[in-house]
Amino acid sequence: MENIERAIATSQSLHKALGEEVARAQTQRELIKNFDSQALLERAALRGRFNNQVKHLQAQLADALKAVAQEYDMPVVTIEALGRLMAEPTDRLAASLAEVRALAGTLKELDALNRHLASRANAMVKGYLGALTGSSTTYNHRGESRPLAGSTYSGTA
Repeated sequence: MENIERAIATSQSLHKALGEEVARAQTQRELIKNFDSQALLERAALRGRFNNQVKHLQAQLADALKAVAQEYDMPVVTIEALGRLMAEPTDRLAASLAEVRALAGTLKELDALNRHLASRANAMVKGYLGALTGSSTTYNHRGESRPLAGSTYSGTA
C-alpha cells in the first residue's frame, strides 16, 4: 500500500509542476509580442529546469509503479488490475494521472502556439531588417562593381 501512495504523491507532484509550467507558458505570448528577449531567455532556462524536474518525477513514478508490481506480483501495472485489488487508492491514482495527461496536452498546445508566434515574430524582424539594410546591388563581395539589370555598363571603365 505504501508504494501506491508514493505513486500517487509523485503523480500529484507532476500535476503541480505541469500546472506551474502551463501558467508560465500562457504568459510567454506577451513576452514574444513585446520582443522581451531577456525575459524569453530566462523562460528558456526555467523550461530547462522544468524538463529536468519532470524527468526526475517520471523516473520516481516508474520506480513506484515497479514496486507496486512487485508487491502484488503483477507482470504489468494497469489501472484496471490495480482497481480489482484496491479501489480507493487506484481511483485517486487514475484521477491524478488523468489530470497530468490533461495538463500535458494543454502545455503541448501552448508550446505549439508560442512556437508559431515566435516564428512569425522572427519573420517580421527579418523582413524589417531586410527593408532597413537592403542588399548591395552595386558591388559584389570583392568590392568589384557589377552591372545592374537593364544597364549597358560592362563593369570596365
